[in-house]
Formats: sequence, structure tokens, C-alpha cells
Amino acid sequence: MKRFFFFVAVLSLGLLPGTGPVRQSPFPESGTVVRVADGDTVTVRFSDGIERRVRLIGVDAPEMEDGREEVAWRAFLSRRFVFHHLYRRAVRLSYDFDPLDEHGRVLAYVWDARGGLFNELIIRRGFAAPFLKYPFRKDFQKRFRAAGAAARKERLGFWRTDEPGEIPVSEVRDHFGEIVVVRFLCAEALGRGSFLVLRAADSDFEALIPRDRVSLFPGAGSLAGKEVRLTGLAEEFAGRPQIIISFPRQLRLT
Repeated sequence: MKRFFFFVAVLSLGLLPGTGPVRQSPFPESGTVVRVADGDTVTVRFSDGIERRVRLIGVDAPEMEDGREEVAWRAFLSRRFVFHHLYRRAVRLSYDFDPLDEHGRVLAYVWDARGGLFNELIIRRGFAAPFLKYPFRKDFQKRFRAAGAAARKERLGFWRTDEPGEIPVSEVRDHFGEIVVVRFLCAEALGRGSFLVLRAADSDFEALIPRDRVSLFPGAGSLAGKEVRLTGLAEEFAGRPQIIISFPRQLRLT
């Protein structure tokens, strides 16, 4: 009986083993990701119809605005990884000690449609590091720290130091969410919306260069009929395999 009353008291105080105090959040627990700022910040349209910027608890991704090319490259890969997994997708959110950070972003754990914790996934796959400066659930701290150590040890994501093995475009779908090298014959180079699109011959694979980055790729508009070699994150968008090209290092003629 004493144990029963102790358990009730724990629940009434909002305490759970290994988690610390759990506060009632003022924000809904579901929504859709409508924008991706970088590897640790997204915009979610919540179930109440309001869009809010969400900062992933315990995740540290490189800054997109960093002037160092290597850091900017890693930030780009991190953002693409989030885009591939979360953009236009329904997510569930759970919360921790504080509802907001100092920039007014909602602090949250983001869970995908399959129930996976994305905060942990992006660290485990090597596209972000654990961010342990501020307190959050101790059990998640332990998991994130282990995920980061494993990614470094296995040289996953942007911890990889060697170049990935080359794959044909027919195998890109088997490597979604990974950094790959793809060689293909460009059938057509055409403008579509805010991109210059390089379409592969005999495949639905595409490489897309944002128009504001096209100047970094002289001659990209005349690549039809030429064989090219790409490096980047394999993604799926609208059912089609693709790689976004934003850095000159990603594109080579063969």
C-alpha cells in the first residue's frame, strides 16, 4: 500500500525515473514539417494550424552561415538529411524541462511516423553531434552520447574520411540518407522552378542545382550527352531519387 501511494505521489509531481520533471507543454503534440532551416531547426505546422520554429533537443548541427567551406559543406549535408527524412512529413513532438529556447524556438523531441526519435537518428547517422550543454532527460543524454560515439567510430555521415564507393543510378534508392558517389549519362539539362535539373538517361534519377548556385558550375547547362560523376546525399522527393548539388566538389565530368 505504501508503494502505491508513493507511485501516485510521483505521478502527481510529474516525476519519472531518469527523466526529471515533466511539464505540461503549451504546444500541440503533432504537426507537419513545412521548412528545414538546418540540421537542428525546422518549422512545424502544428495541429492547431500555427507554424512554429522547432529546435531539436540535444542536437548540434553545423551552422549554414559559417564562412568556412568545410563547415558549410557539413551543414549542407546535415540539412539535406533532415529534408529527406522530415520535409512535408507528419511528426509527433514531445517536450522536456523548458518549452522555449532563448531565440523563441520550441524545444522538442521529434518522432517520425514509425515512432523513431529523429533527434537520436541524425546523431547516430553522423549528420549532427550530441548537444549536452543544457540539461534534458538523462536517459536521452546517455543515448545521444552513445549515438555520437558510434557514428564517429564507424565514420558515418560527415565523420567519414574516405570517399564512398561509386554506385550506378539504379542503386540510389538502396542508399537513401547516405552520402554516395554516382556516375551517369546526363540526358538533359533543363530549368525547373528554382533549379537547374540534370536528368539521367534511362532512369528517373535527377541532380538538382539551385539557381543561386548555378554560377559555381560553369557549363552545367550544356551537360546533355556527357557523363558526369556526382557526390552527395541520396534523397527521395515526390517519389523520385535525387541529389542536390550546391558545392563545386560535388560535380565532375568523366
